[in-house]
Amino acid sequence: MADVQIQQAPDSSYGWVWAVVVIVLIALIAWFVFAGPMRSESRTTIEIETPAPASPPAGGGQQATPPPNP
Repeated sequence: MADVQIQQAPDSSYGWVWAVVVIVLIALIAWFVFAGPMRSESRTTIEIETPAPASPPAGGGQQATPPPNP
C-alpha cells in the first residue's frame, strides 16, 4: 500500500478583508437607494393668503391719551 499525503494550502487570512469589502458595498448600495441621487423627492409649497385684520370700529374702544407736558 502506498502512503497518500494530502496537503492543504494554508488558510487564507483575507477572509476579513472580503467581509469588509462586502459590508462597504452593501452600505454604498443602501446609500444610493435610500438617500442618494436615485431618490426623487418632490416638495410642494402651499401658500395660504389670509385677509388683513379689520380695523377696530371708530369710537368703540378706548384710546390712550399722552401724558401732559410740564
